[in-house]
Amino acid sequence: MPLRSFLFAILSCCILSSSTVAEESETDAELLQAVKTLDEAFSRRDKETIRSMTDPLHMSISPAYQFFTQDDQLKALPELKLTLFKASPKTIVHPTPRTALIRYEAQIEGTFEGKTLTKHVQILESWVKKKGKWIETSYQETPLP
Repeated sequence: MPLRSFLFAILSCCILSSSTVAEESETDAELLQAVKTLDEAFSRRDKETIRSMTDPLHMSISPAYQFFTQDDQLKALPELKLTLFKASPKTIVHPTPRTALIRYEAQIEGTFEGKTLTKHVQILESWVKKKGKWIETSYQETPLP
């Protein structure tokens, strides 16, 4: 009898684990689509999409600029001119089911206020799911050699 209970427990764990992996996979696919949509909005300078996909207190920090609100970043958006943004595969960590940290490296070419952007950076983004929609709350670039 104890062996049967033990086997049942193992089988239950396997079934629950695979459903959790499937849920994470769907969540990550939805999140990665949101990241792609927001990246494209910045490339197109689409203020409305950026406004709808970032938190009003969105913080954006890079070697070239620092913004501590969504409004400040949107006002400066015309000064950002990207000619290349090539990202490596992303690593996603979910501290909670409705939050995510995304880390990756990127090759960037462009200017901000006429100054050349740092070409090789590590990026850390934080996202929160609000009312069923992923919203970016912060974005940080750190220069890499």
